[in-house]
Amino acid sequence: MGTCFFALAVLFFLIGLVQLFAPDKTAGGLPRQPQGAAPFPSNPQGVQPRQGPAQRPVIAPAEQPISSGSRGGSSMTVQPFNWIQKGQRIRVTHPEQGELTLYVMGQISYEELWQQTRGPQSPWVPTGNVFLGFWLENNLFLLNWQNRAYLLEERIPLSDADIQRDFAPHAKKFAQSDQTADVYFAYPPASWHIDDIGKFRVQGVEGEGFALSPGATGRFIHSSGDGRRALVLEDYEGGGSGQDTAWIGYQIETDDVKKS
Repeated sequence: MGTCFFALAVLFFLIGLVQLFAPDKTAGGLPRQPQGAAPFPSNPQGVQPRQGPAQRPVIAPAEQPISSGSRGGSSMTVQPFNWIQKGQRIRVTHPEQGELTLYVMGQISYEELWQQTRGPQSPWVPTGNVFLGFWLENNLFLLNWQNRAYLLEERIPLSDADIQRDFAPHAKKFAQSDQTADVYFAYPPASWHIDDIGKFRVQGVEGEGFALSPGATGRFIHSSGDGRRALVLEDYEGGGSGQDTAWIGYQIETDDVKKS
């Protein structure tokens, strides 16, 4: 009996020794990290984790330049008189004289200019629109600009002083309204409403009637009066590039000009 108790005591003693020297485990099943040892690697096999696709930086869209209405842009104004050639005859309906058959003696082309931003430092650049004028017999000037057509019959040479006194204040007022105000002014023989102002460059000259050279640059004022009367001002920049002129005549329809 005593021998049995002694054997049990020896067995429990051996079990205790085994538990004392056996390695301890954590709740997660990994060996407990000894004090002062380096941390366990998160990827003990050394396999690099698969990376997702790289994220591109977000690029804000570029600001678009402010459009200036019909001026500029890629669209170009249709030229209704591009069929007219120097040396041919055309039929023109005069508002007072009726239909006239006239010989085309000369041709001029105007390149329309604009500023992408306002201010004296902003350059004037072509819009892409080119408008045509024709010198006709009987000293008539046929001009197209955008959707307007003019038959001009009186040419009045002007000085810079004339323009500063009679036209510049009214053009400035019209410009300050972003060309939306109804601006009227008096100039013999009528009272005029400003329809349009702008800048141009002479692109080419052919034949008679125009004492201008390609590259001449100027500003214009287009005005209308009663009875379809029209006044067109050409104010050329300094250097003798052109004679400042007020043209007086009529605004007509493009359909008033036909092949002879």
